[in-house]
Amino acid sequence: MFLHITSHGRGPLRALPAYARLLFYGMQGLLDEVIFTSICNLVEKSDRSLSGYTSPWSFLMYGTCSSAVETLYFHLRFGRGWGTLRRLPVYICFIYTWEFSWGLVLRQFGACSWDYSHYPYNFMGLVTLLYMPGWACLSLYQDVLSNILLRIRCMEVKVEGPVEENGEVNGVMETKKQA
Repeated sequence: MFLHITSHGRGPLRALPAYARLLFYGMQGLLDEVIFTSICNLVEKSDRSLSGYTSPWSFLMYGTCSSAVETLYFHLRFGRGWGTLRRLPVYICFIYTWEFSWGLVLRQFGACSWDYSHYPYNFMGLVTLLYMPGWACLSLYQDVLSNILLRIRCMEVKVEGPVEENGEVNGVMETKKQA
């Protein structure tokens, strides 16, 4: 039995599409990386300008990784009933594998924007255990984001009546339908 919730006759509410969540996760990853690198620059180099950096590749890397971790979260949390402490090692192993894999591929094309060779406990300069606490915190944050994004509902609005030239109907932008 399915319950279709409608909002004032505008149609059923649907979960935010996967592509929209991927876009959100990619943008969130870019922001997280800029903030992280700016804090690292402050601590390591005393750079008070708080300038951070990232790469457009990070958008794809974080977006796809977070989408995959979201799938893991729902499978492990709701499918298997695993608690947070049981899921956390799985997330961390997945994230390290993801970062290493992306770094290895990007390095082949001279496009890898990070090198952890100067950090202790690094492997091939692509991953370092030094960042494990950060990855653990981001994994927990990912669970929170997944829950929030899946609570967002969107609806398809069906427009009746004439559509103005700019695509606006009663203050709502509507795409023009092809005849």
